[in-house]
Amino acid sequence: MNKINTPTSQPNDDKTELTSDFTKTPAFGDFQNKFDVLVHTIPDGLILLKDEQIKYSNKNFADMLGYSINEITELGLREVIAPNDLERVLERSKKRLRGETVPTQYEIELIHKDNKTIIPVSVSVGVIGSGTEKFQFVIVRDISDKIEIENKFVRELQLQQYFMDYLPDSIYFKDIDSRFIKANKATLTKMGLSSFDELLGKTDFDIFCDEHAQLAKKDEEEIIKSRTSIINKIEKEIWRDGKVTWASTTKIPLIDENDVVYGTFGITRDITELKKAEDIKDALFKISTAVTSLNNINVLYEFIHKSISELMSAENLYIALYHQETETVSFPYFVDQVDEPPIERKAGRGLTEYILRSGKAHLINSELDLKLREAGETSLIGEPTQIWLGVPLNVEGKTIGAIVVQDYSDSTTYSDEEKEILIYVSEQIALAIDKKRNEEKIIQYSEELKETNAAKDKFFSIIAHDLKSPFHGLLGLTRMIVEEYDSMSESEVKSYLKIIKESTESTYKLIENLLEWSRLESGKMKYNPALQNMFMIVEDTRILLNQNARMKNINLRNKLGHQSFVWGDDTMLQSLVQNLISNAIKFTPTNGIIEVTENQFDSYIEYTVSDTGIGIKESDIEKLFRIDMSFSTKGTQQEKGTGLGLVLCKEIVNIHGGEISVQSKISEGTKIIFTLSKPKY
Repeated sequence: MNKINTPTSQPNDDKTELTSDFTKTPAFGDFQNKFDVLVHTIPDGLILLKDEQIKYSNKNFADMLGYSINEITELGLREVIAPNDLERVLERSKKRLRGETVPTQYEIELIHKDNKTIIPVSVSVGVIGSGTEKFQFVIVRDISDKIEIENKFVRELQLQQYFMDYLPDSIYFKDIDSRFIKANKATLTKMGLSSFDELLGKTDFDIFCDEHAQLAKKDEEEIIKSRTSIINKIEKEIWRDGKVTWASTTKIPLIDENDVVYGTFGITRDITELKKAEDIKDALFKISTAVTSLNNINVLYEFIHKSISELMSAENLYIALYHQETETVSFPYFVDQVDEPPIERKAGRGLTEYILRSGKAHLINSELDLKLREAGETSLIGEPTQIWLGVPLNVEGKTIGAIVVQDYSDSTTYSDEEKEILIYVSEQIALAIDKKRNEEKIIQYSEELKETNAAKDKFFSIIAHDLKSPFHGLLGLTRMIVEEYDSMSESEVKSYLKIIKESTESTYKLIENLLEWSRLESGKMKYNPALQNMFMIVEDTRILLNQNARMKNINLRNKLGHQSFVWGDDTMLQSLVQNLISNAIKFTPTNGIIEVTENQFDSYIEYTVSDTGIGIKESDIEKLFRIDMSFSTKGTQQEKGTGLGLVLCKEIVNIHGGEISVQSKISEGTKIIFTLSKPKY
């Protein structure tokens, strides 16, 4: 073992003077033995350095590097210190010997005797001796276990961070004041941030709208106060820009080693797509259920609107239906903040018709709207919108209509996402509407069938009664004339013949009306519309019936303009006017007035046949146009009616697409009002 000078004084500032004469004292040998025992007993390695050479080493240091004590004391620093630490150690050694201040404790790596193993150590360095006899006193501690523990801890932290960063869910830690102190990549991505520094110290109030942030803050305060967790809570997240997302959140309290709550830990899973899918599924189920539970189709439209409003913004929504037989578009449901509900129209070049023609969904902003108009694809109908979304309603490959939502002020209200949602629900909506329309048609057909059966019953009743009755009288009169002719005077015979004549004429008129009505009902009377001059039709009828009017001193006036042209069937219109004027003559007393007047409108003309007759009770007016409630009274001179005149008139007006109504007051007169379309030039 190399001998060293034993210190005779206490260390001062990590430096100890060596007294060379001290080894000559009688007690030195005993001290040397005790020193050797001490340095070989301590668990750390110990060496003395002189000019970068190892002058002394205890056994622990030699064993640490795999050398014997004799081998290690033959080595220098350059042979035992790892290259990456060598220059730094040598530089510090020189400065230390010059008396400069350098670190006395640090960590380096040593090289094992096998030249392969690197040993991490911590060193504590001091200087002893004086003058040229200065030694560096180094205590070396193997920190392999410590480094392994630290590396393991680092690996665990890295694994934890890796686990956090590669999970798709948002993971975050907050302090006692709900400020973010740590978060994974998914959280930053969700919030649109590039680094955690942008999130550190912020709260939900900096990210979300106050409504959601306040609820989150309240939850975290309760977690901290009660030390209980919130598991899988469904939250509606409303962001600063108005975007809405849905999340399933779990939050637990963070508790330190002193059992003090110092914050919260949260895991949030984005379930926006799942929520949308569930909402769509729920909407489809509700619409499907509504088809069978709601009896009124208008109520169904309202329910569809409500269901769509739960999926997207739908303040302005309408449903358009295409009618192939008439090539028209109707709007049975129309809710809009700006435009009024449009009337049924011929299919034109509007955006709605663009959807109907293409059979495809379109998301159209103001720029695309303008381009479509410039290209002649569409034309502007109503107020222009910032964003317009239309989806066709298809049933078995056939487009029956369209459903449309629009926004007049915000072009970002709808996107491809809303278009996909509306496309997804449109099929169910189309089926619902088609099914409900068919149900209503069946109900309508059923009602019409009932009316038809009632009409047939009445028709046969008229034939059985109204035709049979006059023939009883005719047979009786003719039998009496034949049997008693020789005893009758000429005036008696003449009076009976007059009765026979009137009865025959009345019966003929009844048969004529019955045949005409039956032809209309069966479709055998063809509707051949053309340009008609109503003045001439009324005038011809006035001349034909003027003799009847003169017999009662009735003033029959045609007050139509000479250019009163309409679009209609000549034969039907003549029958219409003749029936109305005949009725007026029948129920107008002597010295009365009958007038035919008109009122011009944009697309139609309203005609009125008015008289100063006996009038009709209000309770009887509704019976006038129904064959199953045929209403007939005798005229002012006991003229008989058929009960079919106004029924026939209503059929004719309906065929012409017009309307007919009655206004009447007892003892003041009656007005029959009907409309006919103007010519289509």
